[in-house]
Amino acid sequence: MSVFPKETIKNVGESLGITNLKDEVATALAQDVEYRVHELIQEASKFMRHSKRTKLSVDDINAALRVKNVEPLYGYTCGEAPKFKKTTVNTNDIYFDDDEEVDFDSVLNKPLPKIPLDVTFTAHWLAIEGVQPAIPQNPTPSDAKAELLSKRTKSHASSNGITTDQVNVKPLVKHVLSKELQMYFERITEAVLSEDERLQSQAFESLRSDPGLHQLLPYFVQHIHKKVTQNHKNLDVLEAMLSMAYSLLNNKHLFVEPYLHQLVPPILSCLVGRTICENPQTQDHWSTRQRAATMIAAICHQYGKAYHTLQPRITKTLLRAFLDPARPLTTQYGSIIGLDKIGTEVTRVLIAPNIKFYTENCLELGLNSTNSVRVQEAMKCKEALVTVLDHIAEHDDLALKKQKSEHDMEEDDPAPTEEEKNQLIEFVGQVIGQAYLEKEHRRSRVRSLIELAV
Repeated sequence: MSVFPKETIKNVGESLGITNLKDEVATALAQDVEYRVHELIQEASKFMRHSKRTKLSVDDINAALRVKNVEPLYGYTCGEAPKFKKTTVNTNDIYFDDDEEVDFDSVLNKPLPKIPLDVTFTAHWLAIEGVQPAIPQNPTPSDAKAELLSKRTKSHASSNGITTDQVNVKPLVKHVLSKELQMYFERITEAVLSEDERLQSQAFESLRSDPGLHQLLPYFVQHIHKKVTQNHKNLDVLEAMLSMAYSLLNNKHLFVEPYLHQLVPPILSCLVGRTICENPQTQDHWSTRQRAATMIAAICHQYGKAYHTLQPRITKTLLRAFLDPARPLTTQYGSIIGLDKIGTEVTRVLIAPNIKFYTENCLELGLNSTNSVRVQEAMKCKEALVTVLDHIAEHDDLALKKQKSEHDMEEDDPAPTEEEKNQLIEFVGQVIGQAYLEKEHRRSRVRSLIELAV
C-alpha cells in the first residue's frame, strides 16, 4: 500500500479538471508517485552529501529535478521555511502555501526610494613588492595595531580573587625576510664596501643579474640612502653606493619605479654635494660627480615617459643650484654637468641664456680668488660651461649637415668674423666666450650659438 492515499490523488486530479477518477487508477498513480518521490529524494541526498551538508535544501531538490529532466519548482528558496495553511475540501484536509496579500494602494502611495549613486571604480596599490604603501585607502599602522589588540584580547583570568588581563600582542611586521635573504643582504652590504676588488665586482654582478631580489630591493635602497647620508665625505663609500645603485637600476628582473623617489636623492647628493671627499686637492671627486650625472640622465631618459614630473623636478633642482650665488662652486659644477648629461635641449633653454649672469655673479669671483682650491673649482666650472656650448653647437651642426647635400658637406668651414666673435662674447660673457673661441674656429658652430640669443 502506498504512503499516498488514493483520496489525495483524486483531489489533485479534481484541481486539474479530471473528475470521476476510478479507485484502481488512483491507487496505481499513488504507487508511481511514491516511487518517483523516493527516487527524487535519493538524487537530492547525493547533492546534499557532496555539498558536505546534513540538511536537505530546496536547491538539492531542484538539482535532482534538473538531473531527471524535470522543470524545477519556482517560488521556493533556501530562506525561511514556507508556511502552509490547512483547509478542508470534501472532508479531506489540504495544505497550501500562504501567500502574502499586497495592497496596491499602499504600494502606489508609498514614496519613491532615493536614487542610487552611480557605480564608480578606483584602483590603488594594496602592496608593492610586499610593502604596504601609506595611502588613505590602506589601513594605517595604528589601525592595524588596534585591530590586532582587539583580536588578541582574552577573557579575564581570576586567581585567588585577583583579576588580570591577558593580552597577547604581536609586533606589526610589514615585510618578513627569510633567513637566506637576510644572510644574502648582510654578505652583499659587506662585500660592496670591501677592499677586495674581486669581491666587490662579484657583489655588483650579483645585484645586476640576480632575479630573486624583489623582497630585498627596498632594503638595498634604504641602505644606499643611509650610507650616503652618514658618509657624505667618504669618497670610497659614495663610489660603492653609486655602483650599487647602478647595478640595481640595470637589473632587468627588478621593478625599481616605486623606489625612484628614494634612490634619486642619494645620487643627487653625490652630484651636487658641497664636499664629497676629505681632501679635494688630491682626491678625484670630479669623476664621481660625472658618474652621478650620467646616472641621473639615465634615470630621466628611462623612466621619464612613465613619470612625467620626474625630469622637470630634477632639472628644476639643478637649475636652482646653478643660479644660486650662495651655493659653492662644487655644487654649481655638479648642476652644470647634470643638466648637460640630460640633453642639449635642456642646456639650450636653461644654461646657455644664463651663462653671462652666472659668470659675472659667481665664476669671476672664484677665478680671481687667492684660494687655490677655489680657483681649481672655478676652472672646472669654466671647462664644464665650454663643454656645454660645444655640445649644443655640435648637435646643431650635425642636424644642419643632415639637411645639406654631400657637395656642401665637402666645403671647408671658414673661421668666424670679428663681428660674430663679439656677438658670441656679448651673449655668453667675456670669460666663457673667449675660452670657447680659443677652442672652436668653425664659423657654423659659432653662428649656431649666436642664434640662441635671438
